[in-house]
Amino acid sequence: MRWFKAALCALIVLAVVPTTAGAALPTVRFRVFARTGLRLADIAWTGQRFLYIENTTSRIVAAGPTGMPYTPFATLPRQVEETRCMVAAGGHGFIAGDLYCHTPLNQIYRLGADGKTTTLLATLPHVVRADGAIAFDTVGHFGYALIAATGRSGGGTNRGGSVFAVSPTGQVRLLGRYDNPGGTDEIAVAPADFGSAAGQVLLAVDDGKTGTLVAMDARGRTRTLVTLPDGPNPIVVLPPSQAPSGGAAQAGLYVTDTLSRDVFFAPASELRPFAGSVVVGSELGGLFWAIRPSGNSFTATKVSTTLNAKHYNLEGATYVAG
Repeated sequence: MRWFKAALCALIVLAVVPTTAGAALPTVRFRVFARTGLRLADIAWTGQRFLYIENTTSRIVAAGPTGMPYTPFATLPRQVEETRCMVAAGGHGFIAGDLYCHTPLNQIYRLGADGKTTTLLATLPHVVRADGAIAFDTVGHFGYALIAATGRSGGGTNRGGSVFAVSPTGQVRLLGRYDNPGGTDEIAVAPADFGSAAGQVLLAVDDGKTGTLVAMDARGRTRTLVTLPDGPNPIVVLPPSQAPSGGAAQAGLYVTDTLSRDVFFAPASELRPFAGSVVVGSELGGLFWAIRPSGNSFTATKVSTTLNAKHYNLEGATYVAG
């Protein structure tokens, strides 16, 4: 969390964001899904239940498809700032249902699907405290490894960090470095049809005032895809079709807010105009953009939403597919 950024948000000029031309898009209506009372850092969906990760305490609790009530799941070592977690889909040596978490001290933990076993899988060779950026390579450009990025978001002297691939046995391989101002809050792997950045690691880099979406390829080369007028944090890949949910939980986008301690939800039906895009949210302004390829470049379309509070602290997000 970087509370000092709140005062700066009012100075941001939204016109710096490239937007796509065309008819006006509908407003995405968010509602409160769960009032957790937890200082939420992240959320994960196992296919049967939600896991809420608490900021700093690294306490993890589990809730059913309706979001509440929750029960204890596991606890990782207490570390200041955000721990973020991903559920393994299975394959390529990763066991389906296991939870992988990246802590602020750059440790990677593996938790059993029932939360009863916790293993320190790897420690990233980076001494700077990080913001728990973690994702699975679902396309294969990085050998279907677990990807983790270091770097401290916010202003001051922070600049850049490293991106690593972690194998199922805990072997760590440096993929490359980025040197954009600030540091990575969250990452995602771009889908296979994401233009010239297909299958690359996408870094939501926050410098405390503005931010960038940076892509890194398998050779460790980076480029800035778009510049954003508020520090980015949550990042999710929307599937090409926004079908109604036939599963345990309603299909749509779930976003955690540390400030209100709520989980916000936008149903899949509200997100149909943005299907197939990468959606990036800002931490303090509660703004969202849909990023799409346009030839060899990319555009960021500002998404109109009903999130209209003066202050947010949006930290984590997950998309539950139909």
